[in-house]
Order: sequence, then C-alpha cells, then structure tokens
Amino acid sequence: MDRRKFLQKMMVMSAGGFAALSGNPFSPKIKLSHAAEGKSLVVLFQRGGCDGLNTCVPFGDANYYALRPTIAIPAPSDTDPTSAINLDGFFGLHPALQPLAPIFDSGELAILPTVHYPNGSRSHFDSQLYIESAARSRSIDGWLNRFLYVTPGSGEMRAVGFGSDLPHSLRGRVTVSSLQSISAFNLGIPDADSGTLLSNLSDVYDELSQDGRAYRDLLNRFGGRMVSDLNALRDIDATNYQPENGAVYPNNTTGRQLQQVAQLIKSGLGLEVATVSIGGWDTHSSQGGGELSGRQARAHSSFAGSIAAFYTDMGARMDDVVFLTCTEFGRTAAENGSAGTDHGYASTWFVLGGGVQGGIHGDWPGLEESQLRDGRYLDATVDYRDIFGDILTQHLQSNNLNLVLPGHSYTPLGLFG
Repeated sequence: MDRRKFLQKMMVMSAGGFAALSGNPFSPKIKLSHAAEGKSLVVLFQRGGCDGLNTCVPFGDANYYALRPTIAIPAPSDTDPTSAINLDGFFGLHPALQPLAPIFDSGELAILPTVHYPNGSRSHFDSQLYIESAARSRSIDGWLNRFLYVTPGSGEMRAVGFGSDLPHSLRGRVTVSSLQSISAFNLGIPDADSGTLLSNLSDVYDELSQDGRAYRDLLNRFGGRMVSDLNALRDIDATNYQPENGAVYPNNTTGRQLQQVAQLIKSGLGLEVATVSIGGWDTHSSQGGGELSGRQARAHSSFAGSIAAFYTDMGARMDDVVFLTCTEFGRTAAENGSAGTDHGYASTWFVLGGGVQGGIHGDWPGLEESQLRDGRYLDATVDYRDIFGDILTQHLQSNNLNLVLPGHSYTPLGLFG
C-alpha cells in the first residue's frame, strides 16, 4: 500500500468502540490559567427533560397536589413506601432517589430545584445545545472544551466523553475522544502487535504536521489524540476492576460507564473532565408517581444507584471530585391528560462532592397560577451558568470565566463551603 492510500485509510479508520474526536486545528492556542492539580469534574446529563417537581418534591406547597392529582408524590410518611423522602420539611426526594439521601444527610449533596436559563427553549435539541455551549448560539463550541482550551494540563487523558457520540459540551478546539467503554477502545489486534503499530502510527502522525498544511495538521491532531488515548488505556483492565468500599454499580449502561470513570480517575492519567448521558426522562404519558414501577421511578433508580455507587467507590477521593447532574428543561407544573407531563421550564440539578455546601439552593418561586411562568411552568430562580461558574472558580480554580462563559455576568451561588 502506498503512502497516500495508507493515509486515506487511516483517515476513516476507527478503533473498536471509538465514537468521535473533537478538535479544530485552525485556531491558535492560548493558555491563560493553570488547572487545579488533581481535580476532576464528572457531568451526567439527563437527556429528555427530567420532571424536577417529582424529583425534588415541594410537598410543602399545597398547589403541587392540586396540579397533580394522580402523579404527585405523597408527603413523607413512615408507612407509605411511595411517599417522598423528607429533606427539610418542605422538600423531599422521589422515593426512587433513596440512594442519594445519605449523601444529602452528610451535607455533601446540593440540590437546586429551579434551574434553567432566561427565555428557555422547549426544544430538546436547542436547550441541550444552549446548556452544553453555555451560550445562546448554534455555532459556539462547548463550555467544557473551552475550559480545557484556556487551561493548561499535563495529564495523559484530560477529558473523555462516554457514549455513542461526543456531547456538545466537549466539542471545540481541544481534541477529545469519545468511547462506549474502555475494554472496547482498542485496535482489535493482539496486545503484542498493538504496541508496535501504535508506535508506528505515532511517528506517521507526528510527521504529518511538519509542513504546516491545515488538513495535515488536522490529521496529526486527531490521529495523535487517538494514539495517545489508546496507549493510555492499554494497561487499564476494566473487566476485572474491583470497586472499593463495598460499592455495587447497577448493571446498566450508566452504572458501567460511571464505574469506568471512577477507574480512570484512580488510574492517575490526569482525567479532569468526564461526561456521561442517561435517557428516559421524556415522560409525556404514564409517568407514574412514587410507585417504583413507574417510568420516572425506574429512570430515577438507575440514576441514583449509579451516582451513589460512584460516590461510595471514590471514598475520600471525592474531596477532589465534583459530580454535576443536569437536564435540558423541566416539565409542566400540571399533569396532562395522559398521566404524564409535557415540556416545561425549570428543573432540578444536583451537585455533590469536592467540598460542596449541601442543602437546598435557590429561592422557591411558588406554584400559584400567578407565580408560574406563562401560567404553566415552574419558574427559574437559578441560572445554570452560575452553577458552572461556581464549579469553575471554586473547584477547578479557573479565572477565565469571560472566555468559558462568554456574555454571562456570573453571580456566585455559594455551592462550595
């Protein structure tokens, strides 16, 4: 095979389990601040629009029960397993979120029940894009990629996205890999041969950038990132990984991916950012109340069980980790005629670990018709970009908010003690 054909083949080659690489070679690199050494951020995105009112349940607001006569979560009760888990006498957790209750009780879980952004969209695509870009634009890159771009880091694998596609939050000028699993991210050849091949590929990709032509630089960066990540993951045995502290991950995609995030953080590769997605939140019908067989309850069970297992597995390492959950929007305050809820406005986000100041954060706007946005939706009192701002400044110690959160006037929320 001649050199041209080889390079053409390598342009379309994908390693087993490889999903995407993000990066743009046409922009000069600038680095303006240093990453907080040893700190990591894990972002779990609830795609589909999670109903926040049945997540962090405002049982102290009587209007909640008037709006949801069949799907409301009952007020806390020692004898009703479908009732809310009491948090502070006004708010409670959906019963399927019980694995998160001990973390809340320990003071290391912050719950924000009214998160969104001004003039929010009720389109899944648009709202996910706006949140993951942290800007009201269809063309801007992702906020996590911008953080990596302006922040020097020396880790072998600074960021990774788990899933079939790289989320918009990690797309941009810094090249980032996406993978389905660690064990599937390989060349599909014996280990004895892969080291030689990776070394040869590295030489080829290094050579490509020498003449300065943009497409060669592009191939150099994408190929180099793939080779680097393949090398970094070669010695990580995900199959035989043993979680610590008695942690048991759910046997589902989210559980398995968060287990691998924990393993990567522990491996010393310098992982700063990891993203995972979980679906099942678009509950237009048969949403269910507090019954654990309901649609939302099943999704909550996977969600909470996976987070709690990660938290337990990490143990004292959680001092250096922040775990953020987010969703593109909430649901209508009133249930619909199909015992479900439609696309809404504000929803519930969680932040835990890393010196987080636990408790309920954000003012409660109320559920009276006059207090609802457009008479239908729970209003927002927390801008999601301020959550990002607290994490960036207090945990990741970034001083470049004007670049990572462009056009936003950051107001601290006090999420960190």
